[in-house]
Amino acid sequence: MKKRLLIFILFFNVGFISAQQSIQYTQYSFNNLSFNPAFIGTTKCLSFKAGTRMQWVGFDGAPRTSFASVQKTFGTKNFHNKGKHGVGLYVEQDEIHITTRTYVKLGYAYHKKLTSKLTGGFGIFAGIQQYSINTAFGDNNPDPVLANASGAELKYPDLMPGVLFYNDKVYYSFAINQLYFKKVGLGGEENKQVNQYLIGWGHKSPAGKWTLFKSFLLKANAIGPPDLDLNLNWDYYNDIGIGVGYRVGEAVNAQLKLRILQSVSIGYSFDYPLNKIMGSYTHEFMISFSRCPDSGVGGGGSDKQHYCPAYN
Repeated sequence: MKKRLLIFILFFNVGFISAQQSIQYTQYSFNNLSFNPAFIGTTKCLSFKAGTRMQWVGFDGAPRTSFASVQKTFGTKNFHNKGKHGVGLYVEQDEIHITTRTYVKLGYAYHKKLTSKLTGGFGIFAGIQQYSINTAFGDNNPDPVLANASGAELKYPDLMPGVLFYNDKVYYSFAINQLYFKKVGLGGEENKQVNQYLIGWGHKSPAGKWTLFKSFLLKANAIGPPDLDLNLNWDYYNDIGIGVGYRVGEAVNAQLKLRILQSVSIGYSFDYPLNKIMGSYTHEFMISFSRCPDSGVGGGGSDKQHYCPAYN
């Protein structure tokens, strides 16, 4: 019990790591399951993705985040009448100094064609979060309570619903992360994890032999300033992509995406900070595997399906 209380103090009261803030990804369109489960089922077939983000390289105990996801779409043959379904799994681990936060989420989404030009989807992630302390602040801390915290951990449920409206050219995304209703007693007070509201938009348009993809992702909560990411990417026949981005008030970035095999793509981004952490850069690596064919989108005719432009 003392170990669990200590973890709550660290994560919710002291603010050593802000459990109220969503994890950041520069290549959020590459990893869109991180901000909305309704993207499950928007691919043409089985899709696997993984990646890692190394933030503030050069600082001891700097944040490092890794993820892996898999999703599969079902029911596409009669999509016009009955819609389609998607199932997925998302695993993520966030390490900062001595603390580790791990998420394991199962996801489901349902998609239905609303009009000839728009498809709507609803998705939900349900799973578990685990917070743990790896080592107790090193040998310089004389506090015996903190010294005994090594190995402490806490697990609790995690819920994330989301909605998505899209066609082959544009998507509109909204999701709520950390939707956990139970209040936890701490030192005679009740504490509740703050909901994270994530609003996203992306639009694809032709630009000669290239495709231009514009997007933003806004993350907000009731206790802190919002985070806004703006990205602009150019893609050449899905073989090579380049991009630039701006995280308002924090960093600018450059992005590169390459298809190295017929079914394998890799992505890299470099963040240059604009704040007081100058000289400490962030690197992000991602890889995706998909068995999707290259023959366009949809099934043709009145049953033509919309596939989210973030994947095309």
